[in-house]
Amino acid sequence: MLTNNKFYDEVVHFEVDGIRMIGNCKTGALIGLDNQGECLVKEIETSDEIYVDEKNRELYNALEQGSYFKTDTGSEKTIPAAYVHVTDQCNLHCLGCYSYVEDRNSKKDLPTEKIYYILEQLHNSQTKTIVISGGEPFYRNDLADICKYAKSLGINTRIISNGTFSLEKYLEVIPHITELDISVDGYNEETSFIRDKGIMPKVLKTLMELKGKVPLHMIVTLHKKNIEFMQQYQLLARELGVTFNFSLLTASNDNKVFKDYLLDKEEFMAVQEYLKRENIPIMDTAFETIGLQCKNRCGAGKNLVSIAADGTVYPCHMLHIPQLSLGNIFEMSLEEIVYNVNNQFLNINVDLMNGCNSCKYKYFCGGGCRARSYLSTGSIYERCDLCETNYKFIEDNFNDLKKLCANLAQAQ
Repeated sequence: MLTNNKFYDEVVHFEVDGIRMIGNCKTGALIGLDNQGECLVKEIETSDEIYVDEKNRELYNALEQGSYFKTDTGSEKTIPAAYVHVTDQCNLHCLGCYSYVEDRNSKKDLPTEKIYYILEQLHNSQTKTIVISGGEPFYRNDLADICKYAKSLGINTRIISNGTFSLEKYLEVIPHITELDISVDGYNEETSFIRDKGIMPKVLKTLMELKGKVPLHMIVTLHKKNIEFMQQYQLLARELGVTFNFSLLTASNDNKVFKDYLLDKEEFMAVQEYLKRENIPIMDTAFETIGLQCKNRCGAGKNLVSIAADGTVYPCHMLHIPQLSLGNIFEMSLEEIVYNVNNQFLNINVDLMNGCNSCKYKYFCGGGCRARSYLSTGSIYERCDLCETNYKFIEDNFNDLKKLCANLAQAQ
């Protein structure tokens, strides 16, 4: 078979400790290469046209099915996922809220039609998944209509809620969403750490009432005050019959309000060991997914955007910072905002990050979270502050992979 297919720009061909691989940074796919496979990949990289014989057909088919090749159909200017903040208003006062806005409860929400316009812009950018956030989304009386409209556009919708609203409110929305995420502070009715005291009975009641009615997911923010209770959260999720993950409290190290809450390196190492042992993911880290994936960056500002309640577009939900604004969706199209030469997030990758470009594991880590990098260093081009722990996690996983490869080689 003759072919002139060429690799997509997000495909990387690399070697770590003698193991040769080709990875797709857009999908996360990784394929190991033997000598024969290495030759095929090099031919595709350097030749205008190649002949694929029967010996290479299996690898070629895997590359084709894994979207490794450029295609002439469809625009590459897509935005796969987005956060949509439908309101700034909230009934709670959570420490470290990523979308906190002063005087938020006096701010006027966008009318329904303008939220529809945002959804249409996302649809035009081929966005497949949105996370509706706030503020507290259930403050809006038209939330069910918003979710219904998103569904009609073929967009999968998750909602993040604090779990304190009436059952009726949640039941209105459930037919139109794919998942409801409830942020949980304590691990029982009595405990609270960073949220208003006395709300946990209502949150737990909400989780129990909604069980079986919608895919439920519990999000727990980890910090110094609650890391010793990770097992209790795990048991709570099991008891409730819901999925869950941990998220890290993320804030600027210069903010004294958070000094008693942000994890230090040793604490995070302990968290990592526990999570690896229990096979529990944690958001915005190397072990957001268990195992190895190929990536050359986090998705901020390209594969993911966050749209504030006034239509301002930011690189991600953790970076609602005025100087990082990409533009406003009511002033130009979403494609024009994201695929703009002034968007510094558009072309950033691990090869441009200080301290990352020479790391052998760079295409497994992708440089870590750009929000954490910015909040800890003031730059999106510096290493993530979790670099050492991410490195160890990836190293452990890669060593497991090497053992597997050695065993397979012996078996042959």
